[in-house]
Amino acid sequence: MLTDLYRKLGVAFALLLLGASGARGQVATPIDAFVGYSYFHANAPPGECGCFNMNGGTGEFSALLVHGISGLVDFGGYYQGNVDKTGRTLRVETFLFGPRYSNHHWRRVTPFGEAMFGGSLGSGTLYGANATTSGSASGFSLAAGGGLDWNVKERISIRVFQADYVMTRMPNFFDNNQNNLRINFGVVFHFGPGH
Repeated sequence: MLTDLYRKLGVAFALLLLGASGARGQVATPIDAFVGYSYFHANAPPGECGCFNMNGGTGEFSALLVHGISGLVDFGGYYQGNVDKTGRTLRVETFLFGPRYSNHHWRRVTPFGEAMFGGSLGSGTLYGANATTSGSASGFSLAAGGGLDWNVKERISIRVFQADYVMTRMPNFFDNNQNNLRINFGVVFHFGPGH
């Protein structure tokens, strides 16, 4: 199941790049690749909050479509080994697609905003019948937010911060909605012309 999601992600990214290339004529398209650490403040168990923290990583690819607007593919994985002090484990993976607007008005910094949608996969003993059996669930997810990149060199930027509201819809025996906060830090690599 997870392999199918990664395969679909690769196909979607390839289509994004082909579309971006066609939109700009036959000129090479600027592409950005991000890799970084993710802090994920999750609200997965049933009840009023049941909030807990997860750690993980996020990777992104974006291709410039038109001035300032890029197509974005974002995938992340987050883990907690003791959910809400119950001894249960949880791994959440998100697969998101959508537009990003980046303001390139300033030379040293680039603020951006984004809106994405896609899917999420939860697995671990939190979804099992008890604390020793694993299970899994999947559902729709969306994210919206923004951040700031510090342009260190022509081909490298530091993502000073990226903060996204991430909504996931996976079973939690209450309302099947989770309202999460994701904060990313990391490095952006720039490829192609215009960088």
